[in-house]
Amino acid sequence: MPKSDMGQDVIYLIAPSGHPNYGDELIAAQWLRYLARRRPRSLVVLDCHTPGQASILLHGLHPNAMFVDTAWRLATEASKREPAQAEDFLAHVIAEPGRACLIVDGIELLARASSIHLLGGGYLNSMWPHHYNLLDIAKSAQQRSGARLYATGQGLMPAKDDDRIAAATRHFDVFDVRDQPSTRFDGTILTGDDAWLDLPAVPTEGIAAEAARRGTVLCLQSDLTGSDDGAARLATLVRGLLDHWGTPGSDIAVIEAIPGTDRVVFDQLADRLDGALFVPFTELWRHGFPASPGQAWISTRFHPHLIAAAAGAAGIAISGQRGYYDTKHQSLMDLGSRWTLLHLDDDPRAVPRPVSGGFAADDTRILARAKNDLAEALYPPVPLRDRARALAPPMVKRGARRIVGRG
Repeated sequence: MPKSDMGQDVIYLIAPSGHPNYGDELIAAQWLRYLARRRPRSLVVLDCHTPGQASILLHGLHPNAMFVDTAWRLATEASKREPAQAEDFLAHVIAEPGRACLIVDGIELLARASSIHLLGGGYLNSMWPHHYNLLDIAKSAQQRSGARLYATGQGLMPAKDDDRIAAATRHFDVFDVRDQPSTRFDGTILTGDDAWLDLPAVPTEGIAAEAARRGTVLCLQSDLTGSDDGAARLATLVRGLLDHWGTPGSDIAVIEAIPGTDRVVFDQLADRLDGALFVPFTELWRHGFPASPGQAWISTRFHPHLIAAAAGAAGIAISGQRGYYDTKHQSLMDLGSRWTLLHLDDDPRAVPRPVSGGFAADDTRILARAKNDLAEALYPPVPLRDRARALAPPMVKRGARRIVGRG
C-alpha cells in the first residue's frame, strides 16, 4: 500500500455490485456521487463481489474510489468451512490477516477504515445465508480499528438465524431497514430503500428516451419466480393483462434490469409484442430510467416499481418468490405507492389497467428527504479525525508547524 495513502480517511462501502442489476448498481452509484460531494478527499473503497465490472459501471463517480472484493472473498471462504471453524475464522481474520494470506493488503485496508457501511439492498437474508458473514466481518474489523458501523436500506426478509441478525442490529452504530417486517429486530430504524437518496433522471436521448414516451412499460424477470415454470406462468399472466387491457405492442416498452435474465419473458411474449421497444440494461444505465406520469407499468422487480411510482406512473407489481418479493413490493405500498400487487396465479381478467398513479409528490419528497437526512448524519462534511484535529489549541498547531519546518 503506498505510504502516501496511510493518513487518508478511508470510507469503506460493502455492496453487491458488479454483476449488473439496475437497483444494486444505482444504489452504489448514488452513494459514490453523494460522497464525491460530501467527502471528495476521502479514499472511498467499494467492496463488492465483482469489482472489475463495478469499476467500469461506476467509473469516475468519486475522485478517490477504489474497487475491491476483500469482504466478499472472506465471506465466501467462511461459507466453505464447518460452522465452528467459520465462526473462528470470521472472528479473528481481521486481527490475524495471515489466515487469508492472499489478501493481506486488502484486509489491512479494511482495518484502516473510519467507517464501514453495508449499502442497501435485499442481500442480507435467508435467500443468501452466506451473506450474513459480511455482518461478522464488519464487526471483526471494528474490533481492530474502532470503525463506526452502518447499514442502510436493508431488507432482512425472509430472515434466518435471527440471533445473528439481532446481534448485528444491536451492535451497529446505525442499522437502517427498508420494510416494516425488518424492524422486528431491536436497534433498527426505517427510512426506506437507499434508492431514495437520489432518484435517476428521465432519459433525453437513446432508446430509453423513446421508451419514456410509451404508455405501457414492462420489467419482467425470469429468476426468483418461486417455481421452475415461473417464467412461463409470468408470461401467461402478462399476456392476459395486456389482452384484457387491449394494449397494442406499439404502445409497449420492455426494460431489462438484469442483462439476459430480463430478456427471457420478453422472448416468450414476442408474438404479443409486435412493435414493442426493448431497452437493454446498458441503455438504462447510460441514459436514464424511462418512467413518467400517465404510464402504466407491470414490474416484477422492486426498484423499477420504486422509481416508476416515484415518477408518478401507475402500475402492477407482480410477486414471484413469496416471502421475498411480496415483502419488497408491499413495503412500497405501505409507504404510499398506489400500485396493485398480484401473484402468478391471479386472474388477469379481474385486473383493470391501472390509472391511479404511483407515489404522491409530497410522499416522494418526504422519503427522499429522510434518506438524505440519514446520509448527512452518517457523513458530516469533515471527517471526524479532521474535526478532532481542528480542536487543538492554537499553540499546539503552531508548535506542530515549527516541528515540520525543521525537517
